[in-house]
Amino acid sequence: MGNRGCLGVGGKDSGVNPFLTEEETVSFPPVSSYQRAIAAFEALARSGGSAPWLSVRSREDVLVDAKAVDERLRAGESPALAGVLVGIGDDPVLAQRLARAGAVVLGTADPVGVSAAPALDVLDAALCTGLPADCRGLVALRPTRGLVPGHSGLTVLARDVERGQLVLAALTGPDESDPASREWPASVRLSAGEHPRIAVPSRADLAALSTVDRSSFAVTVDTLRAAGAVVEEIPLAERAREWAERPATILRGHDALCLPTTGTTPSPAELTSILDTAAVGFPDGRAGGAVVVTRAFDDQVGIDVVGLLSGIQADTPYPSTGIGLIVFGAYLRGQPRNGELTGVGARFTGFVETAPRYRMVALPGTPPQPGVLRAERDGAALLAERWLISPAGLGEFLAGLPAPLTLGSVELEDGAHAVAVLCDAVAAAEGTDITSYRCWRAYLRYLSTQRPTVPAPRPASG
Repeated sequence: MGNRGCLGVGGKDSGVNPFLTEEETVSFPPVSSYQRAIAAFEALARSGGSAPWLSVRSREDVLVDAKAVDERLRAGESPALAGVLVGIGDDPVLAQRLARAGAVVLGTADPVGVSAAPALDVLDAALCTGLPADCRGLVALRPTRGLVPGHSGLTVLARDVERGQLVLAALTGPDESDPASREWPASVRLSAGEHPRIAVPSRADLAALSTVDRSSFAVTVDTLRAAGAVVEEIPLAERAREWAERPATILRGHDALCLPTTGTTPSPAELTSILDTAAVGFPDGRAGGAVVVTRAFDDQVGIDVVGLLSGIQADTPYPSTGIGLIVFGAYLRGQPRNGELTGVGARFTGFVETAPRYRMVALPGTPPQPGVLRAERDGAALLAERWLISPAGLGEFLAGLPAPLTLGSVELEDGAHAVAVLCDAVAAAEGTDITSYRCWRAYLRYLSTQRPTVPAPRPASG
């Protein structure tokens, strides 16, 4: 099932180094697209030309496009793919989307049958159809079908998951030319969470692998466990038949499936061709690599799982939908109610401070929870966490929000406003003011240092 056509990559390994060396390029993203393009042409000249599957555009045309991107940067724009060189097929819609995001198309190629991921020469990313049977040191991101218009089996090959995710994001979105194109659902999950549940094939399902390949995959599974994932073996062949007959049961009870690129029945390529899923292929030390398969629209879950293994993640999630939510207290990571955020696929995006106009009180009740409200006087800047949550996830979270907590607007230190978990002013009056701590965790640390005082025994009367 891996022998699919390629939209910009394909054919045999050209023998050319898949990527520019550190001396030939600059760190991602490069400051200058023009310099990046010049370096690419110099590398091609030294290697004797590009791979036979790639038709490189004229140097003049590529450099004109690269200069245009640099002009956008000087004008104050921040295109996500500035400095990125890509190879694609003859597709005006996708080419336009990549150009809008700041990528420069180095060349094109007609579809060529391949059974493995080809070398990328001097490219940062390339598009192909089908899931490669061999990642050859690259990542392969196959999105939920329909997210990229016109190409139900499109796969983005890239050097790392961050770069591939950015390219994929630029390509995603419905188009009137493709009635089958799809949008992100309102309930899309934006994160795998800290402890995703990962299914892996049983030992019987891995029997066809060589001893070395089984050992390499076992290391991948151990790494997932060490990173916090909950891993469970499943009878892959049996479950795959069930999923095909009843699509609603796909990966029920699990967030993702991790399996070797080849050597199982069915293979990842077969699974993604017959089921409505997304997948991310990645190198894992064995010849072909491994693949993480997720349910449709759980693309970011698979990307996060690969991120656990590689330590590389993009700053923003792949889905283009999401609402920022500022939380305090029991909703912070590691606190008792944080599961109400991760349970709806919310994503932690960093720490923030409010403007110096807020109070924090310790509310009565269990679990301990602060109430945050705007101060009429003597306010302070409070430390909080920012999460990204889907529209439907926010509705579900709000439905479970206990009184006296409520959603409101909070002003941040930079003057921006965001949705936040705040407290009713009347109820806050019954709490203990803890504004001076400025951070709920600091207050909890203070509480942990307090020990109940044991009265000294009274002397016996005599």
